[in-house]
Order: sequence, then structure tokens, then C-alpha cells
Amino acid sequence: MKPGAQFVKLFDHGGKPSRGKLLHSFYLTGKDFLSSAQGITNDGMFYYCTGTFVPLKHLGLTKIDMKTGVVVRARHNYLPEELAKQDFNHYGGCTYFEGKLYVAVEDLHRQHPCIAVFDADTLCFTGQYQILGPEIQPNGNLPWCAADREKRLIYTGYFNGCDHINEFHIDDLSFLRSIPIDRVVEHTQGGEMYDGLIYISCHDSWPKKHIYAIDPQTGHVEPVMARDAGPQIVESEGMTICPTEDGAFFHQLDVIYPSGVAIRRYSKE
Repeated sequence: MKPGAQFVKLFDHGGKPSRGKLLHSFYLTGKDFLSSAQGITNDGMFYYCTGTFVPLKHLGLTKIDMKTGVVVRARHNYLPEELAKQDFNHYGGCTYFEGKLYVAVEDLHRQHPCIAVFDADTLCFTGQYQILGPEIQPNGNLPWCAADREKRLIYTGYFNGCDHINEFHIDDLSFLRSIPIDRVVEHTQGGEMYDGLIYISCHDSWPKKHIYAIDPQTGHVEPVMARDAGPQIVESEGMTICPTEDGAFFHQLDVIYPSGVAIRRYSKE
């Protein structure tokens, strides 16, 4: 396939990113905000979010009804002992696969990040995790992970100066290869895979925030949406994808300081 062909099919905007259309927002406050302010993924019925608030040493996970925005399960102040004893202190992005949540986790000294696996129903740690050494994920940097549900793969990237992505088997989290990409992407916060493309949410400019798409087969990168995050102090975090009845495609997690977090639903046009 010619590089960019998939992008033309999905986002035919004459080479320019769309603005998207904001359709609806859900807001979370209090402990639900603290446990939902980093990553987001979905299974078609529920959002699953991760949260870290370092000043309060608060980590957590939430499960949220996609139709109502109601939190149906939460684990506040939750860091499994196996991870705590290795100085892990930061939940980042997450992705859903076959009843499990795969969470990007960073340690206090940013030396040995890992992908940790949680049960999507109970939000409990399964005991499975894989530390990613500096030869794979240097500087202890692991902002997101994204599952290819068809090919049973998982991808990771970097926060700043992201010039390649990494590919793993999802079953045992064993490393497969690094894939150079043809555009450096900055301030990456969240990633999700849909129809063969990896979509990356970035906190990269003001007030516009961008979403890029990466073709893991070719390494080709294109901007697909530039959205106005609003006049508030907003930090763009994770993003997930699910076509819904209201016309939404991108579901973006934004921290709105100091009040809480919003899940904003956008069309792709």
C-alpha cells in the first residue's frame, strides 16, 4: 500500500488535520478525578481510566459507563505491592485487550518502566508485568501503550522526541522490534489503535492540541486532528477511539486545572 493511502481513506482533508467537532463531555471531580487523569481506553461499553496525582501520592483506576459517564467501579490509592516495592509511582496510558487492561507504569527514578496488566472487571492487578530495559525504553519514559487486538501486538512510544515506536507480543510482552517513524512527534500522552493505525494524543501546543496517526507497517505519520482545548488551563492526556451512536470517534481525556477531568467526545470530521 502506498504510504498515506489509509489516511486519505479515513481523513480526506486535503493534507490538513481536521478540527473535529466536540459533541459531548463528561466531567469527573474528587477522587474520581485523581484516579482518572492519565490514560483512557474502552471495550465498547465502558471507559477504563488510569490516574496519578504525584503531590498526593495518589494512583488509581476507574471504570466508567460510556453512555452515562457514571463511575461504576474505582480503585483509589491503589498500587500493588509487587510494583510499590520496586518504586513504581506513576500510571500512564492504558489499552484494553480481551478483558484486561495494559497500563504503562513509570518508576520514581525513571529508570525501569513497565507494562502492567490489570483485570478489566475488578480493576485488580493480575500479577503480570514486563519491565522495559533502557535498550528498549530509554530514560524510563513510557507515556502510553496501544494494543493491536487483531494481531495480538502492543506498541509503546516516547514523550518527547518520539522518532520510533516499539512492538511487543501482547501474550508475554516480549519485545519484537523498533519501528522508525518519518516525523518526530512531541509531548505524546496517549495512544490507541484502530483499523491498523496507531493514534497518538499530544499536549504539544496552545491552545491547539493534535492527534497524529502512525502506520506501523510503514512508519508514516500524519496529523489527523487539531482541536481547540479551550481557554482554561488544560492538559491533554490519554485518548481512545470508539465510533458511537452520537457520531463520536475520538474520546479525549483532558485535565482542566484545578477543577477536574473531562472526557470529551469528538467526531472525526
